[in-house]
Amino acid sequence: MKTVKTKNNTCAKYELAITNYVMGEKIDIPQEELFNHLAKCKNCQDDLRNWRATYATMCAREYDSKPEVKQRNEAFIKGLVYGQASNKERGKVDLDNAIGDTAGKIWRFLNEHGPTSLAELPEKVKAEPYITILSTGWLKRENKVYFDQSKIPPHVGVIKENGAV
Repeated sequence: MKTVKTKNNTCAKYELAITNYVMGEKIDIPQEELFNHLAKCKNCQDDLRNWRATYATMCAREYDSKPEVKQRNEAFIKGLVYGQASNKERGKVDLDNAIGDTAGKIWRFLNEHGPTSLAELPEKVKAEPYITILSTGWLKRENKVYFDQSKIPPHVGVIKENGAV
């Protein structure tokens, strides 16, 4: 991820909010305030783009073909997922099944309710945010969903069998 070199003190207030927003987590400031700041601040717009690109890569699970790179990335993603669980729950998550099951929930929800905000999707399908994002990335890779980044926050919707969105 590219680092922005010059930031003013005002931007520091928005750094965590930008990261949490991209990951679909709760932000600690009013969303409208964040969007108003983003509309005016080039540095924070760059941060938002960089975080989206980084997070999308993680979610799509696009890895280098080298086995050691695949293992390192898989461990990183499992760390994110297990990091959300209590010590008692750790080790009980079957990542592949969790992603597949959640992808099914997402696809059915979007078919029923139409395009939905990425930020609201984990709550709507009642799944962990990281699993929801991984599942959405998998659905995108399978060409089952599309992302509408013209909306704030971005929305995800189902691609119909004839290719229509």
